[in-house]
Amino acid sequence: MRLLMISASAGHGHVVAANSLEAWARKLYPDAEIRNVDILDYTDVIYRKAYAASYLRLADSAPELWGYLYNTSDRKRAKKRQARIIRAYDHIEFRKFRAMLREYQPDHLICSHFLPAQVLRPYVDKDWYNFKLHLCITDFMAHSFWAQPNADSYFVASGEGEEELVSHGVDRKRVHIAGIPILGKFAQSYSREECAAKHGLDPSIPTVLAMSGGWGAAGMPTLVESIVQHSPVQVIAVCGRNERMQKRVAELPVPADSKVAALGYVNYVHELMALSDLCVTKAGGLTTSECLAMGLPMLIPNPIPGQEERNAEYLTECGAALIARSPGALRYKVGKFLGDDGLRRRMRQAARDVGRPRAGADIIRTVVEGK
Repeated sequence: MRLLMISASAGHGHVVAANSLEAWARKLYPDAEIRNVDILDYTDVIYRKAYAASYLRLADSAPELWGYLYNTSDRKRAKKRQARIIRAYDHIEFRKFRAMLREYQPDHLICSHFLPAQVLRPYVDKDWYNFKLHLCITDFMAHSFWAQPNADSYFVASGEGEEELVSHGVDRKRVHIAGIPILGKFAQSYSREECAAKHGLDPSIPTVLAMSGGWGAAGMPTLVESIVQHSPVQVIAVCGRNERMQKRVAELPVPADSKVAALGYVNYVHELMALSDLCVTKAGGLTTSECLAMGLPMLIPNPIPGQEERNAEYLTECGAALIARSPGALRYKVGKFLGDDGLRRRMRQAARDVGRPRAGADIIRTVVEGK
């Protein structure tokens, strides 16, 4: 059996989802032949850079425009003439991708981005198109771009996502509510005390994991300053590869009864989640699914219009997240959360109820065994 995971590096989440699916597949079916590729690696460098950067640049520099384009395209599919132009261009641009499929001859294509299905749609009658194609949607809602008629099955994260696909013409029998695939380490239980000791942190005081500050480059330091006003509190600020921001956070004044840990890039975020009470994060499908799996409530600052805003709305409806649309609202809601034990318990339970820590395993089993 040959399995091919396909992502597109247009946003980090699609690649992480494909990596998660690959890890679950290797664990569940060790004898299977498995590949994991980025479809953009089979295009020329200009196309690859333009496609990969388009969302990130628009969402960062013109979020309202991105939201308008996202929502408008969800309601209006491309006209026939536009679709013909796109197909003609794809025929040339993705010839290396099609050649790889003919060489590898997979049994199943599992896609964490809609682009592979869109590219392959005109070739369903070709003799080399002898595989099953599965789409794994990486947000809690389903944009119309995912409604590709050549897909054999769709994996969504919510009942609302299922209804959206059906409204776009997808046969309900092909849709499975499975969740968003995340790595197996988020499906395990961890001791708060052991994780705190391992990383030099205090398990006895309320802890906020800050993954995103919102509102641009000054967001993280401003966020940390807001949180430590509610002392005693412990803040874990993950600054990624932004060394300047990490230095700024590390130099902030902190009350004597509180603590701030300014971290760079980490590969143990699951352990940080295990010792935290609240995660301040963007509303990407992968990170929020990891929080849900760990039973970790979220506070989402200023969600980007489009898929992240829709994710945030879904998570708040489920009771697992709060939204703050201004720095003042964020400061207030952090204080409200930290000061209300009942709210903390309810949101933690809501996160556990919605979380699907083994979504990747369920998706792979359904693909392979057809159940």
